[in-house]
Amino acid sequence: MPASSPSEPRTVDVHAHVLFPELMGLAGAAGPEMGVADGQSFFRSGSYVLRGVRFVDSPFSDLDRRIDLMDRLGIDLQLLSPNPLTYFYGAPVADAQRFCAAQNDLTAAAIARYPGRFGGFAQLPMQSPEAAVDELERAVTRLGLVGSYIGSSFAGVALEDRSLEPVWSAHERLGVQVVVHPEPIDLQSPAEERDRRYDLDIVIGFAHDETAAVARLLFGGVLDRHPRLQVHVPHGGGTAPYLKGRMRTAIERRPWAKGLLTRPFDALWSQLSFDCLLGTDEALDFLVRSEGADRVMLGTNFAGWDQADDIVARVQARFDGSVRDRILAGTAMTRFRRVA
Repeated sequence: MPASSPSEPRTVDVHAHVLFPELMGLAGAAGPEMGVADGQSFFRSGSYVLRGVRFVDSPFSDLDRRIDLMDRLGIDLQLLSPNPLTYFYGAPVADAQRFCAAQNDLTAAAIARYPGRFGGFAQLPMQSPEAAVDELERAVTRLGLVGSYIGSSFAGVALEDRSLEPVWSAHERLGVQVVVHPEPIDLQSPAEERDRRYDLDIVIGFAHDETAAVARLLFGGVLDRHPRLQVHVPHGGGTAPYLKGRMRTAIERRPWAKGLLTRPFDALWSQLSFDCLLGTDEALDFLVRSEGADRVMLGTNFAGWDQADDIVARVQARFDGSVRDRILAGTAMTRFRRVA
């Protein structure tokens, strides 16, 4: 059993991708597909293949095994999110709509099957802002999901592109957050061999894309134009908190930034939040000191290659009282209000 009542979780994991077996093959030739080949687990999405992570009969895809592992890791409640390998932003809009709707329906079914253990984020067909708005409204108002989970660009369309304004306005109107989690780089354009060598696309590439996403939301005026938009960035925001001073200085001094924003930098930055999946205690300490416990949440990359098995214990050991409690659950329960 979980360590606390389902109605009052003491630990909330906001970085927990899920793969539903029912979705396999739903994107046609692109798959997705998971299995075991030559004794090694793999997951395929289009031409991209990720190896060495167990997907079949694992907590990634089996909800009963997921609950068992959650209990062993001390996680009371998870916010389920789509796997970034399955965004399919290059697919035809109708195919993407069908896949996103199925993902979101299955997430809602998982929440209903395990009361008090799961919440969930909606996957959106971002290659069509109109379709994305429709699916967000359905997922939030009919399925009870707590926000959206999207990539950092959409078949070449950047976060600050004005065509996405209806999507940000819909999040404000519905009072839900958006989570920006990148996808591997060569799902959107062919990657050179050196970018896949040593898994640099996910080890370093994600951090680069998350940092760039924060900069684009700031410099592109998205946060300025949408003061009620709340954005969560995993993996501690990439390197964005570390580079916050340089971003501020750029807005103050670079010629292109003159008159760019109508609101103060700190007001825009306060619309951002981050998880604590960083890998070292020193990085975690810096993030909490820099951003405060009201903007930092527990994240594990549950069942992933870099799952943080001991993150609950590390937070408990390094922080006391309200700081500890906010990181472990309070901040998520506040910012993702529909969880409660």
